[in-house]
Amino acid sequence: MDTPFATRAILRGSETVRLVRTCLVEVLEGAEAGTHARLERPIFRIGTHATNDLVLSDATVSKHHLEIAVVPEGYRISDLGSSNGTLLGTARLGALTIAEPVTLTLGTTVVRIAPTDEEAEVPASPRTRFGGVVGRSVVMRELFDQLEAVAKSDVSLLLEGETGVGKEQIADAVHQLSARAQGPFVVVDCGALVGDLMEAELFGHAKGAFSGADRARQGLFEAASGGTLFLDEVGELPPSLQPKLLGVLERRRVLPLGHNTPRPVDVRIIAATHKDLAREVNEGRFRADLFYRLAVARLRVPPLRERKDDIPELVQLFVDQLRLRYGEAVPPSLSAVVVSKLAAPDWPGNVRELRNAVERAALQTVGDAVEAVPSAAADEPYQAARDRYLADFERAFLAEALRQSNFNVTQAARQAGVELRYFRRLLGRYGLTAAALRPRS
Repeated sequence: MDTPFATRAILRGSETVRLVRTCLVEVLEGAEAGTHARLERPIFRIGTHATNDLVLSDATVSKHHLEIAVVPEGYRISDLGSSNGTLLGTARLGALTIAEPVTLTLGTTVVRIAPTDEEAEVPASPRTRFGGVVGRSVVMRELFDQLEAVAKSDVSLLLEGETGVGKEQIADAVHQLSARAQGPFVVVDCGALVGDLMEAELFGHAKGAFSGADRARQGLFEAASGGTLFLDEVGELPPSLQPKLLGVLERRRVLPLGHNTPRPVDVRIIAATHKDLAREVNEGRFRADLFYRLAVARLRVPPLRERKDDIPELVQLFVDQLRLRYGEAVPPSLSAVVVSKLAAPDWPGNVRELRNAVERAALQTVGDAVEAVPSAAADEPYQAARDRYLADFERAFLAEALRQSNFNVTQAARQAGVELRYFRRLLGRYGLTAAALRPRS
């Protein structure tokens, strides 16, 4: 008998939403023995710090000890570089995907993680855009739901995700939709500057404060006052600067190099990193108190391979942007065949890599990599033209999914991460059948 989906997509009215199969997390041994918690979201964390979903008081358990992520094939359990490790029997875990109950030892605490037969719906926004960020996929609309709440507040936000997923664009969108939208949005690349130069960039300096300081300069914190300061790749911040940054965040005052009097600053902090900062804290490379100050809200930006159904809109967005730069040299759109080919790779460089590929394809003048879709009639509404374009992509995607699964509809739906009933409905919408697509012998 097949193991039930740990996560699946269904239709809820006119919107697609995601259900996750819940897990019961039970403490069997340790100070919290008898405690139960339920995993009902895609990410669940265990540790001694209060920000975890299951908080333990065991001193042999790390502040951020364990993470459970719901994936289509089960539950991905990852030790976060804990001091005393996570044991399965006598074996120390790095990461493990499970579909059945498992008992783990964390320090002197023993927990049992057991999938249940119940499902929980993950909240998802109905919107398919958040500022300048596009995404009609379920995972992006789930992110938009969280970002909508964060944008209304003024709390510090930590965006975690692989390189190229668009963390800066999301930070800018949060700023533009916040009460600080009329203020500046200032970007700091924490990996680009080191030592005194970084400190001077962040906090400013007086004339003559150090060699080469031939004039006074305002720091980026002051430049962002009234708005948002985006700390990109904050995990690269040198250890010597981490306590100074923490001091500014706590006191909301900066002391420029060469000055004796602190200056007040009013900024919202959004930080981003491709690293797992909780692991960095456990391994002593990032200050725990700074992490907690930055991660009042902590959100994961999914990689492009988890949101491939967004690729058609991303491609069209990039083409539109190219036409603004290059005019008629760029075709108005790319064919459904080309878009389908662009949807196939995993894109390890994520949205940034896809953007580069679209630019290369759209600007080339020879070969068959680019096929312009005939322009819509002048009197054709935008929505109708757009729906027709996306329908071409959906038809090509479904046909390719069937081919890759050897025309097994159930397997195609599973690989696409779509509920079988919904997948069959899509096939019916376009009149596609496995029998008709299967090559004749």
